[in-house]
Parts: sequence; C-alpha cells; structure tokens
Amino acid sequence: MSERRFAAGIYTYPWDLEDEGHDRALGRIAEAGFTAVNLACAYHAGKFLLPHNPRRRVHFAEDGAVYFRPNLDRYARIQPRVSSLVTGEGDPLTDLEKARRTHGLDLVAWVVCAHNTLVGEAYPDCAVRNAFGDPYPHSLSPAHPDVRAYLVALLTDIVSRAEVSAVELESPGYMEFLHGYHHEIVGVPLDVAQQRLLGLSFTPTELERASAAGIDGEGLRRRVAATLTAVWEANPPPSEEPVGEVREILDSPELAAYEALRREIVADLVEELRDAVHAASPGTEVRLFAALGPTEGAEERDERLLGLADGMLAGYARSDEDAARRTQELRELIDPKPIYGMVRAIAPDAVHPSQIAPRVAAWRDAGVSGINVYNYGLMTLPMLEAVGAALRGA
Repeated sequence: MSERRFAAGIYTYPWDLEDEGHDRALGRIAEAGFTAVNLACAYHAGKFLLPHNPRRRVHFAEDGAVYFRPNLDRYARIQPRVSSLVTGEGDPLTDLEKARRTHGLDLVAWVVCAHNTLVGEAYPDCAVRNAFGDPYPHSLSPAHPDVRAYLVALLTDIVSRAEVSAVELESPGYMEFLHGYHHEIVGVPLDVAQQRLLGLSFTPTELERASAAGIDGEGLRRRVAATLTAVWEANPPPSEEPVGEVREILDSPELAAYEALRREIVADLVEELRDAVHAASPGTEVRLFAALGPTEGAEERDERLLGLADGMLAGYARSDEDAARRTQELRELIDPKPIYGMVRAIAPDAVHPSQIAPRVAAWRDAGVSGINVYNYGLMTLPMLEAVGAALRGA
C-alpha cells in the first residue's frame, strides 16, 4: 500500500473564487503548497471582511444557502435554499470541479449541517426547543426525521455531483445557547452551568425518544425551567462552582441519562450520514470536527461518534503544546484513522505571518496526516505566503 501523502486543505468560500476567478485563485492555492480546496457547499449567514477580494471587501452571506444546483427530487419536506451564485451558466461546486483538475487539487466538501437559521425559521418544529419551550432557529434538532432526511439528501446530492475526496461535517449535532447570534444580548451573568442547561433541547421528538428509553424527559424539562427561573430571580453573584438546585440537577442521574440520549441521537445521525455518503460515493472520506471549545460541540467527544468518522479534524490549537495534546488524545481514540491539524491564519489566532510556521511545524511534529487552514478569503496575502512557506518547509 502506498504511503498517504501529507494533505493540506484550505477552507474557501465560493464568492472568493467567483470574484477572483478560479484560475487565479486556484493557482495561488496550488503554488502555496495546498493539495485540496475545502469548499463551503452549504453555509450559514455571516458578515465577512475580505482583505484581498478584487470585487468587494465586505460580504454578507446568504443564510442557509447551498452553493450548487440541487436535484430537488432528492428532497422531501425541507427544500434547500439555492444561492444567487448558482446561475444558468454554472454553480460554484461544478465550476470548482472543472477548474481544480488543471491545478492538481482535490475537492473537499465543507458542509454546515444542523446550524441553519433559515430552515429553523421556516420549520420551527424542526428547531431545538429549550426547557421553556422557546425555539432556537439557529440550531436544528438532529432528532427530527425531517432534518435527518434533509441532511441525507444534501450530502448525497453533493457527492453525486462532483468527485469529492472528503466531506467535512460541521455542526451535525446540537448547537449551544450562546453562538454569536445577530445582536445577541444577554443581561444576566450566565455561568457555564446555566449555559449547559439552556443548551438542552426538549422537542416532542426528543421527549418521545426519552420516554421510550425510560427517561422522564418532561420531568427534567420542568425541573430545568424552574431552576433557571429561581436562579435569575435570586440574582446571585457569579460563581465558578454551581451550588444548590443547579448542582443537584448537574449531578442527577436523570440529566446524565438525557445527555447520553442526546449523544446517541447525534451518533445515530452521523452514522446515517456516513453510510449515505459511502453508498453514493464509496471513495469519499467522512470527517468530523473535534470540539472547538469547552462547551461547543461537547457531544463530538463521544467515543462512539469519534469511531464513526473516517478522519478527525483536531480543531484549532491554542499553542504548540495543545497541538500535540489534541493529536495524542484523538490518536488514542481513533488510531489508525487519519487526524488533521487545523490552523486559523487570521486574527486573533494569528496577527503576524511569523506565527504561522511554528504552528504548522507543531502539527507536523505531532504526526498528523494533514493540515486544514482557515480561510483563503479572510486571510491577507502575506499570511497566505507564510502558510505556503511553512507547508513547503521553507
């Protein structure tokens, strides 16, 4: 068996390739030493500063859009929102598929899954609901059958339309309460415990599944709502350690069982998505993002979930030592499957090109199979040059 080459992917938004022109952008990417373009094929809303885009310097992305021409017959109740970049002349996925071959680049599909405010607003029954019954439209429930059907259709549609070497699944699970939502305002001091409780979802689908598993989900929901209300009415000073009823809930077997069910729901979905991708495109690798922070994506630490991935993205290391630690922790769980380091070549992680080479070297020294760099359109050209020098070993 031939040795796997060191992979270097760069996260790329379709508008940057469209604005700059594929040949020019892909030429820069290939010259820098990248082996793949990780294209955002389904993405959420955002406001982006583009320091080297020749047509625009600030871009507002379309919420919940797909950047290819979908086969609508694949989809059921939830239909995809097609980006305005999809025209009669082409679409970003097809255009990249044609242009990348000239530059010897692989195509990786970067897909945002359950984080879709457009769908959450259009189909509120598909969104997460907190203990008070309030929907979180930015977070679709991975337990809902319509959400699962939509994501299966989305991924199989993508891998059926292009030669995709890998799909990278971002946010296939539950989003947290705090996620930088537009003009997000919270007027009370929320500690980690309160955020955890506010992040629990109690949709009818989830409560039905809990009941079938012998878990009193409705009782837990009422208890969480009452406890949060009592905390806010008492207005205690911020505390690093939860106390009283909050501590009792966090330590309760009911919460442990409900959170285990949540992990099972996410793992079931990812297994379904992985199997659908493999059935449609057997050679396509399915990769998952490891948790990016202490509270975000905690279910992605689940060992069963990690075992479902063909490869794991280790997240953005906070230091060179952190890169080694992340790699070792994942290796103990998924070895010999590939692990990919990640470098955010933009502020605040990197504010000067000199910061890039040590981090790339740290990932290499840790023994990863490759590195993914974020993001072509958001980084400055000096940063891109620094990444290229690091990848080439200069």
